[in-house]
Amino acid sequence: MPKRMFSRRQAVGSLAALGLLTQYGPARAAKPFEPVGPLLDAAKKDGGLVLYTAAFPEVMQDVITAFNKRFPFVRVNMVRASGGQLITRVQSEAAAGKLEADVLDHSDRGQTKTIEDLFADYAPPNADDYMASALVSPKLWPTITPAWAIAWNPEIVKDPPRSWAALCDPKYAGGQIGQVIGPSGGTTWTRVMFERQVLGEDYWARQAAVKPKLFPSGAPLSDAVVRGEVGIAPLIFNIVYPKKQAGAPIDAVYPSDGIPVCPYGSGILKSGKHQAAARLWMDWCLSDEGQIQSIRDQGNLTSLKNPPVVPVGFDPAVHKLWTPNFQQFQSLHDAWLEDWNKAYGYRQ
Repeated sequence: MPKRMFSRRQAVGSLAALGLLTQYGPARAAKPFEPVGPLLDAAKKDGGLVLYTAAFPEVMQDVITAFNKRFPFVRVNMVRASGGQLITRVQSEAAAGKLEADVLDHSDRGQTKTIEDLFADYAPPNADDYMASALVSPKLWPTITPAWAIAWNPEIVKDPPRSWAALCDPKYAGGQIGQVIGPSGGTTWTRVMFERQVLGEDYWARQAAVKPKLFPSGAPLSDAVVRGEVGIAPLIFNIVYPKKQAGAPIDAVYPSDGIPVCPYGSGILKSGKHQAAARLWMDWCLSDEGQIQSIRDQGNLTSLKNPPVVPVGFDPAVHKLWTPNFQQFQSLHDAWLEDWNKAYGYRQ
């Protein structure tokens, strides 16, 4: 039997081999974030930190602003690049002994896992509050947990789909739906895995039959929805939420048949010159206070087992989260994306 076919059968052979469908536990009171005095003193002495991030700069600037309301004495110098470029930069700088970053904030846990040896040992004070399924290394933590939703332009779509299965309905054929290409990055790869493992091996063929328009990433696709160039699109909710809050014609719903989530893999670089400031930043981002900011202001979910607030648009009694089996997240990547490209007629 060819090795590739064996991998596929492993992926769909049993529920234990698949990604994990979970629900949050009951909401609880938020725990105050009060870092100890020695950490604050050392962070003040550091005076700042260098943050390498793959997040949208506007989103991360909002996070920095919220952090600095609590800790104005830590200046956060942000360096933003796309996921693959950021990893390449870190590797190149590390090899030359010139790595400037104190913290790496990354959306693809698979890529950060490959450079795990560059990270310092770290765990936040509330480490036990986090879902085990969101963790791929004791050094890497889900500062942000983006989730997939179905978005639409309410000015042109009066009967929007509210499930992944509905995106295969022929009534949405003819370019009404936009789709981010499978090879665009780790977040989209999570969605692609979910579609095949949870919705069925024929899902791509059924969805491709409605002839969706393909886009390189979520940013141009969300803009296309706002402009009415496409009416409907699967999108990360944190792309939609700020546009909706600003009054743009876009709305979104979490699908009733599962929500793929792609927790970040963020950590402290052991070569960083501002270890205390980096630890304060990570501790705050992962605290209830930081996660509430991520949920309320950015439209993210959280990898906390019991969220301190109910996420926007989320019904704990109905919605289930899906996180990929991390071993398969890495091992199935190339073969399955090749199949996705064929199903959607996409050529790189």
